[in-house]
Amino acid sequence: MARVEGNLDALRREIENSDFDAVVAMSPENSPYASGVLLWTQRSIRDRLALVVLPKKGSPTLIVATQEEGYCREKSWIEDIRGYVQGYKSPIDVLAEVLEEKGLAAGRIGYEPTYLSVDYYEQLVAALPEAQFESSESQFACARMVKSESEIEVLKRAAVATERALMVTYSAIKPGDVESELVARLGSEILRGGAELPAFLYLTIGPNSGHAHPDPTDYRIQPGDLVKTDCGGYFSGYYSDVARTAVLGKATEEQKSIYRRIYQVHEATIKSMTPGTLASEVFEVAVEGYKEAEISFSLSFAGHGVGYAIHETPMLAGDDHTSLEPGMFFSVETRVRWPGKAGYHIEDAVLVTESGPELITNFMDTSQLMEL
Repeated sequence: MARVEGNLDALRREIENSDFDAVVAMSPENSPYASGVLLWTQRSIRDRLALVVLPKKGSPTLIVATQEEGYCREKSWIEDIRGYVQGYKSPIDVLAEVLEEKGLAAGRIGYEPTYLSVDYYEQLVAALPEAQFESSESQFACARMVKSESEIEVLKRAAVATERALMVTYSAIKPGDVESELVARLGSEILRGGAELPAFLYLTIGPNSGHAHPDPTDYRIQPGDLVKTDCGGYFSGYYSDVARTAVLGKATEEQKSIYRRIYQVHEATIKSMTPGTLASEVFEVAVEGYKEAEISFSLSFAGHGVGYAIHETPMLAGDDHTSLEPGMFFSVETRVRWPGKAGYHIEDAVLVTESGPELITNFMDTSQLMEL
C-alpha cells in the first residue's frame, strides 16, 4: 500500500483550519487514508466499522474489530489501537469512550453522514448527548484532491497495468468468443498486472455495448461487433479506471465517423486541463465539443478525480468550480450510448502537472477505432 505521509499532512491542515475538535474517518475510503492500513472487510461487511479518531490536539486512535487488530498493529502508523468484539460490543460504544477519554464528550465532532448508518448515528448521539456532530466529508475530500508523490506512483502504475490488461484481452479476441468468458479473461489480466482485486469489469459486445453497466451475457462476438470496455482494479487500495472501444474486423464508415468525433471531443477536453482552469470550464469544453460533433450529450460530468474512491473531488462537472492544481489525478471519459444498439467509450488517466495535462494511459492508440 502507498505510504501516506503526504496525505496526513494535507488532512492535518484541513483539521487545523476547521472548527472541529476532532474528525472521525469511517468509510472504506477515508479510514485507510487516515490510518495507513487497508481492510477489505470494510467494503464487504459494512457493519464491521474501522474508525479513525483524529483530534485537533493529541494523538489519534484506531478502532477495529478484534479479528483485524493484530494486522492493524503491524501495518498502521497509529499506536493507540482499540479492538471491539463484533456482536458483543458496538464500535460506537468504543468511539464514545475514546472521545470521552480525549475530553471531547461535549466537543464538535466531524463524521461521515453519507456512510454511517442511521442506527449507528442514533447510538452515537445517545452516548454523547452534549456533543455536536457535523459532516466533515468536505475536509476529507479537500485533503484527498491533490495526490502525494507516493499516491501518484500507485495511480500511474494502476492505470498503465489496466490499459495493458485491456490490450492483451483485446488482442486475443476472435469470432465466436463469449462475452462472459472475455470478462473473466480481462479480470485475470488485471490481477496479473498487480491488482489485489478487480474493481469492475464491463466488457460489452454488440447490442450490449449500448448499456453503461450491464451484466455479462453468453453472446458470441461476430465480425462488425463493437467491443466497449470500462474496467478497473484495486491497486494498493487505489482504483484504476480505463475505457476503450474497438470493433472485430473492419469498421464501417459510420462506426469510424462516430468514434472519430468522440475522440476529438476527448482530446480537446484533456488539452484544456491546465493548472488554474476550473473543473466546470473543462466540462464546458466537453459540452461544446459534443455540440460541434453533433453528438447528443446528456451526462452530468466529463471526468472525475480518482483515488481511494472511483469518483473523487474534483468532478469535471458544471457545478464543480474547483481550480485544477498540479498533483490532481483524473479519469477523463468521453462516451455515447444507444441502449440495446451500440456504445463508444474512451477513458484515460490524466495527471495535472505544472506544465499541463500528462496523459498516463498512452500505450494503446486511441486516435482511431481499433480493428481487432
